Amino acid sequence: MKRYLLILCFLVLSINTIHAQQAAYIPADGKVWSFGNVAFFGDVTNDGTLGSSPASVLYFLGKQWTNGYTALLSDESTSGKDGTGGTFRFAGNKGQQIVAGGYNVAAKAGPSFPNLEVSNTNGIILADLNDLQVRNTLQLTNGHVYLNGWNLQVGVNNPGKITGYSDQRFIVTGPETGGGFLYRAKLSSTAGQVVFPVGTNATNYAPAGVRYEGSPEDFKARVFDSVYTQAIAGRTVYDSVVFKTWNLGQEGNGTGITAVALQHMDADEAPEYRLNRSSSYISAFTDRNWELRTSANDNMGPGTLTTQPMRQSATMHSRGMAGIGNNTYFAKLASLSYSYLPADFIHFNAYRISYSLVDIVWATTRETNNAVFEIERMLDNETVFKKIATVATKAPNGYSTTRLDYYYQDTNDYDGWSYYRIKAVSATGKYVYTDVREVGPLIQATVFPNPNYGQFKVTVKGIKTPLIVQIFDTWGQQIRKTEMVGQSELNIRDMPTGTYFLVLTHKDSGKQAYVCKVVVIDH
Repeated sequence: MKRYLLILCFLVLSINTIHAQQAAYIPADGKVWSFGNVAFFGDVTNDGTLGSSPASVLYFLGKQWTNGYTALLSDESTSGKDGTGGTFRFAGNKGQQIVAGGYNVAAKAGPSFPNLEVSNTNGIILADLNDLQVRNTLQLTNGHVYLNGWNLQVGVNNPGKITGYSDQRFIVTGPETGGGFLYRAKLSSTAGQVVFPVGTNATNYAPAGVRYEGSPEDFKARVFDSVYTQAIAGRTVYDSVVFKTWNLGQEGNGTGITAVALQHMDADEAPEYRLNRSSSYISAFTDRNWELRTSANDNMGPGTLTTQPMRQSATMHSRGMAGIGNNTYFAKLASLSYSYLPADFIHFNAYRISYSLVDIVWATTRETNNAVFEIERMLDNETVFKKIATVATKAPNGYSTTRLDYYYQDTNDYDGWSYYRIKAVSATGKYVYTDVREVGPLIQATVFPNPNYGQFKVTVKGIKTPLIVQIFDTWGQQIRKTEMVGQSELNIRDMPTGTYFLVLTHKDSGKQAYVCKVVVIDH
């Protein structure tokens, strides 16, 4: 023990002398012991043994702490890992501090801190390729722990303790579907509810709590933003959800009674969820689908997964099940379907009023969190629809249960067929389309040449339906009759000299579409 003490004294004296300008290094065969308070002002690399007594506080003020993979942060116990040990306090004030813990969660091997305290407003972040283990207590005094895609385990033979957590201090697992986990060791009936104080970013706290009645098992938890139809893939679900997905798991597949509590910030509730929160519930992703449950409220109440007064309002739900499996996704839903569509259309039409103008009209009977209508058009020489205009909703704050009528005029002189549809888009990006409406050009029929010598060509544009073509003389007698289909040409031959009327009639409706005079002259 004397050798430990001498090395520590030399280390501390050296740091005080160089005024924090030099990193501290403990070599592989080095052994350092702390009995009281010690400060490390520079970076620390520990490849050897750094021991601490229960009353010891080791202040780390440098930028990065690195443990070699074979290093040891021992405590007062015979094994060096089963005692209380001192507290490693990360208390930097010049930005985020980095921890290369040297632990590997998958292998359950590597160095671990006996106790770790975060006392840095900017928090600490896990270095790449390094998990972090705290054997006894993780104290969140000031600042967050950013997992940065890696893992943090608290506890060894029991869940350990995490203290000081609230919506201001917690473990940040990240907003994306892929991220690191917070592990708690050996949950069992004697542990009571074990809290996983996690969130997606520094201002978004979404913790989980687990009470497990089976044989001791390690549990893990993380949370990410958004809810997807296939848990981590597919389209984003809007409106009737909380914008969070929790990913929980247990080491084995024990089926002991498991009570899961999930807490969210009320600000993360989608509009439709907020309106129907009295019927909200925890949904597990099973059999490739989110559970749809009825008459479930899942003990909804104010959020209590905190050790400090919450600054933002939060809501907690809890439900029981027989184990949760080793990798299960949970979300919060309200209602039997994922969400209402942003608009219910009862009318939509588009029609040409002149050679270059098309009127577009539509009406809705209900709008839910609607933001805009996007008008899309595709010409018959194109293969995709394109947005040509945006019309804001008339619904107050995007909500309406009465009829609302809309109008837009499109400048369109295309000499062919145009196709229109309306896309209603909610404030959260959910959308729904109308059916497609076809609009032709202004119907044009030409006779060439006119006058002529008994032979002429009839060309029709702007209509796709079959037409009856009739030629009448000035006495109203039908001279010729034939059919045309859509945009086409028709050759008329051997007409005698005289004045005639060309009449085009819609075959299906019998309505007259076009009339013109044709003159045949002698030659």
